[in-house]
Amino acid sequence: MAPPLLSIGFRPFFLVASWFAVLVMVVWVSFLTTGAPAPGPWDPILWHGHELLFGFTAAVIAGFLLTAAQNWTKRQTCTPRSLMVLVTLWLAARLGFLVPGAMPMWLLTVLDLAFFPLLAIMLATALIPAENRRNYAFIPLLLAFTVLNGMIHADFHGVAPGLGSTSMDLAIWLITVLLVFMGGRIIPFFTANRLPGLGVRQWPWLNWASTLSTLAILPVYLVIGRDPWLAVVLTAASLFTLVRLLAWKPWGTVRDPLLWILHASYLFIPFGLGLQAAYVGGIAGTWSAGVHLLMIGAMGGLCLGMMARVALGHSGRPLAAPPLMVGGFAAILLAAAARLLVALGVGPAWLMGASGVLWMVAFALYAVLYTPILLKPRADTAAAARKPGMTVRN
Repeated sequence: MAPPLLSIGFRPFFLVASWFAVLVMVVWVSFLTTGAPAPGPWDPILWHGHELLFGFTAAVIAGFLLTAAQNWTKRQTCTPRSLMVLVTLWLAARLGFLVPGAMPMWLLTVLDLAFFPLLAIMLATALIPAENRRNYAFIPLLLAFTVLNGMIHADFHGVAPGLGSTSMDLAIWLITVLLVFMGGRIIPFFTANRLPGLGVRQWPWLNWASTLSTLAILPVYLVIGRDPWLAVVLTAASLFTLVRLLAWKPWGTVRDPLLWILHASYLFIPFGLGLQAAYVGGIAGTWSAGVHLLMIGAMGGLCLGMMARVALGHSGRPLAAPPLMVGGFAAILLAAAARLLVALGVGPAWLMGASGVLWMVAFALYAVLYTPILLKPRADTAAAARKPGMTVRN
């Protein structure tokens, strides 16, 4: 029998994602504040963005989708062996980016670029036989991440200098599309289930307007770049997403940490897109301000919140965040706020390091508190096994 860690996708990927989130930020903050050597021969900023997007976030996406698709289709998305192969592939690529010279650059590229296609195949083997057409879109989305990752590797190899920066912008928005789309599904669902009297509202036209306007940012950017007209699309996406969030009545979730972290993090999406619109439109702000709100506040916060909730729910435990984890939720939001102040030039430079430390605290708390949960069998299975005559769940 396979160990619990390899029984379902979220377990190994949330485990490695949380510890890696701490490690990669230790390396980055050390480089920024102590004069430690740059992490490899590539551009440090490109490395930083790549490892957060195609390293950390990729692992969270894999864990979430492999688990969700199993629920959607009632089919197994991976075997323990195939799951171990995918996790090992991810770990090998992370080693290559953290330890310069650990492997030839061509091998690192092959390993890193193989991750999303293999994940897409695993997802397809569950979705297509089940004719789960509603979620087919995730397959080309994962392949799009492969293309964007390939663009960054082309920059790393010197084949297309400067292409990595374009890819980073596109990858941030593509992840934002995923957050808008999936967050728009699960956040109101979780909220309505937990707080049925709150009166959560949804309108299909607004759901589509929010998702499609965010998706439209990518082709418009490819055609015109950071032209002022891009601000129109960014503004539309920001406003649609903000109105959509307000319809879920986020203020009513303040007593439930597993809910308010999702609502608060989702709020960084319209704020981040709005700041990008203000910069592109020549009104105010910096490009970095919007980028870091999306990456730390939205991406980091939603990943942390979903990892905390999914790990509890899918391990047969009550949906109640450990008290210390609530401090982790606060830390990730403060990390986004601190980084915003630096990006806008209204905060002292030391806040940049403080933002990194707060990020580390948030994910270190998750790693310490949730590693035992991710390694142990389901709580309800263990309890049933101790009681004669009860059926034990797989």
